[in-house]
Amino acid sequence: MTLTARRSGGLLAAMLCAMTVQPIAQTMVVPILPSLAGEFAVSASDVSWVMTANLLAAAVLTPILGRLGDLHGRRRLLLLSLLGTVAGSVLAVSTHSFALLLVARALHGIGGGVLPLAFGVIRAELPPERAARGMAMVSTSMGIGSGLGVVAAGLLMEWWDYRAVFWLLLVLGLLAAAAVALSVPADRGTDREGGGTSPLAAVTLAVWLCALLVAVSQGNGWGWTGTRVLGLLSVAAVVCALWLRVESRTRHPLIDLRMLARPTVALTNLAATLTGFGMYGAYIVMTSFAQVPQEYGFGFSATVLIAGLMLLPNSAGNLAAGTLAAALIARRGPRTPLVLGGLLGAAAMAFLTVRHGSAVDLYLAGGVFGLGTGLAFAAIPVYVNSAVPPGQTAVANGTNAVLRTIGAAAGSAVTGAVLAGDTVAGTASPTLHAYQAAFMITAAGFLAAAAVPFAIRSRPVPVHEEIS
Repeated sequence: MTLTARRSGGLLAAMLCAMTVQPIAQTMVVPILPSLAGEFAVSASDVSWVMTANLLAAAVLTPILGRLGDLHGRRRLLLLSLLGTVAGSVLAVSTHSFALLLVARALHGIGGGVLPLAFGVIRAELPPERAARGMAMVSTSMGIGSGLGVVAAGLLMEWWDYRAVFWLLLVLGLLAAAAVALSVPADRGTDREGGGTSPLAAVTLAVWLCALLVAVSQGNGWGWTGTRVLGLLSVAAVVCALWLRVESRTRHPLIDLRMLARPTVALTNLAATLTGFGMYGAYIVMTSFAQVPQEYGFGFSATVLIAGLMLLPNSAGNLAAGTLAAALIARRGPRTPLVLGGLLGAAAMAFLTVRHGSAVDLYLAGGVFGLGTGLAFAAIPVYVNSAVPPGQTAVANGTNAVLRTIGAAAGSAVTGAVLAGDTVAGTASPTLHAYQAAFMITAAGFLAAAAVPFAIRSRPVPVHEEIS
């Protein structure tokens, strides 16, 4: 049963509030990594685990929390996800141990469960005519939150120390949890035949995802042909095969492999992976390019704060994408915004390959790139939800989010390797040729994502035709 228009407006506002917290938690630490390295007396390579710990926890827990929400009720799992962010922030502001800081960042990763759970709530609770717009807005809020997180952290570091960043995240987490508690009705789950979950499936999923993401995230620092990276990739392959075997034989799988094998779901997951590759690769190369000293003949000598501010057009593009995507989906279905999103992302990165002499070029490309990723990510859940029953909404979108994370880690690693492989003589700064190559690689990722929807033959069910 759906809610009245007034109550559904409050619910959607709560979902947007909750969804914005998670990307802010991911990106807010980027400007403060040097400060954290100094505060905790660790190396630059060690402090990168502040990002990696969050990435690993989010990747592992997102599909698990989505599945548990389908089984036992999404409201309580939403609150658990947000309280993980709160607990992590409390620990981060109070600890003087780097090990405990990593635990705090892992607790922040519990917030990754908000995305699939929010989609499940929207599909189940919002009036059908508002569901498409709601999903589009929640999807695009990820990009908005990512940009705002970097800017907010840069501003806070101008006046206070790194703890101010975690204090802000603590407040945002509490506000989001309160909004969910007040606006989201209690539910008992929708997967009535799902039974329980397999602990072995959860453990093997966690092991192979962690091994894969650590290898990809640390490959540039450890060496891609080194023993540690190759060993982790081997572990990931073996345990993934074991996980597939466990899931295919258990009566109540954590992730239904038959669902993943459906062409619409599989191809949409591929599009999400490629879009994640392009998006995070673009973030890396654009912010790095802005900070290159102008004495090298390119770049803008931007501080971390200014580089973050240069991403604001990206957030503005994401914001505009929410309304545009909902209109396009209602009139033409999800294929148009997904294709258009990839094309816009590719165009923005290709533009920077040839035009990068002015900050205006970066602002323009950022706005177009943000509009493109916003359109793509708004269309993706519509495709996924059209191919799965309501009882699998959260876990299906959670799995999609994990594959997006894998794509993001790969995009960051590949662009990082390209930039590190060609540097200005006597410095660690990448050359202009390296940046141009990185721009083209991210453009290729977006272009590949734009091609995928043409292989999806089934007609997605419009959101207003679904039975909530």
